[in-house]
Amino acid sequence: MKVQEFIDAYFERVESQGLTSLVLAWKSSVLPKVEWAEAFLGPENEIVRRFLFMERSGRVSFVMGIVFPLSTSDPASFEFLGRFSASAPFKMSAKHFMVGIVAGNGKFAWRKPDDEMIAKLEECIV
Repeated sequence: MKVQEFIDAYFERVESQGLTSLVLAWKSSVLPKVEWAEAFLGPENEIVRRFLFMERSGRVSFVMGIVFPLSTSDPASFEFLGRFSASAPFKMSAKHFMVGIVAGNGKFAWRKPDDEMIAKLEECIV
């Protein structure tokens, strides 16, 4: 029951892929300020703003992870992550985060968080 309440609180159900798999998207009303990078915008990139969620044998997983379209400097982003992790039916860890950046050449890339960012994440994740 807790899993279903969590999903209903944070995500829209885009489609069902069997009894234990769902394609989900963020409810825009739950995010403090949506900051999707250019690489995620436009109808052609809609698929990357969705998440495959699976529940099997009492274990939950987001296949390929969850993209949080949040600012790395806005305190509201970290407050949101704190609320999200407190209500999540799974344990979150700062070591599993990646930060999306726009490189000097304008290309989007994923990077491991630096020590300062890991400290901020560890402070807010329950």
